[in-house]
This record gives sequence, structure tokens and C-alpha cells, in this order.
Amino acid sequence: MLCIIGGSLMLLSGASGAVGIVGDITDDLQHLFGEEFVVTLSILMGILGMLMMICGAGVIVAGVVLTSRRVEVGRNIILVAVGTGVLGLTISLFLAAVSGNLAIDWRTQITQSLGWVGAILAIGARIIAQQMPVSVSE
Repeated sequence: MLCIIGGSLMLLSGASGAVGIVGDITDDLQHLFGEEFVVTLSILMGILGMLMMICGAGVIVAGVVLTSRRVEVGRNIILVAVGTGVLGLTISLFLAAVSGNLAIDWRTQITQSLGWVGAILAIGARIIAQQMPVSVSE
């Protein structure tokens, strides 16, 4: 259940995150750095949003795998998906800082928070899955 909630939050974060950061500061960035920089930044944010959505879907799949006998496979899927998702969140924060937007607006804060909470819930599910004994029926 934690994986499904965490993955859904990561999906939501990826779906809404790419639009918010670049849309608010497009005019300022265009005057400072030119049109090419704005286009490149928009593409990068879109890629990071898609990456976050893929990671959220991976966490949901891992939650389903955890209900089978392949707990270790599910734990590894969570590890890869959350690691990639956290990397994407960190890079998007870095891109926001590099673009000169150190004061993050409330939409971006909510989007980032959803992604981080989803990643934390998925890590919690991974820890719980590690501690649960796997019953083997023969």
C-alpha cells in the first residue's frame, strides 16, 4: 500500500512539475540568457518530469511485485526507481537555483514536496519488506 501511495505521489509530482518552474520565469530568463536557454531549460524540465513519472510507475509495479514471492526483486525495483526519482528531484531543484529562481513559488514547493514524500513512503515500504519474513510454502 505504501508503494502505491508513494508511486502515485511521484507520478503526480512528475506530471505537474515540468510546467510550473519554467512557465513563471520565462520572460526574465529570455531577457537574461536568450531564447535558446529557455528552450533548453524547458526541455530538461520536461525530461525530468517524465523521468519522475516513470519512477513513480516503477514504484507502483514494485509494490505489486512485493505481494508475490519475489520480495527481493521488488525491493531492488524500489531502490532503482526511488534513486532515480530523487536524482531527478535534486536536479530540478538545482536547475531552479541555476536559473536564478531561488525563491520557489508555492506550486513548485507542493510539486517537489509530493515527490519527496512519495520517495520517503517508497523507502519505508522497502524497509518494511526487508523486515517481513518470506513464507515459503512447499
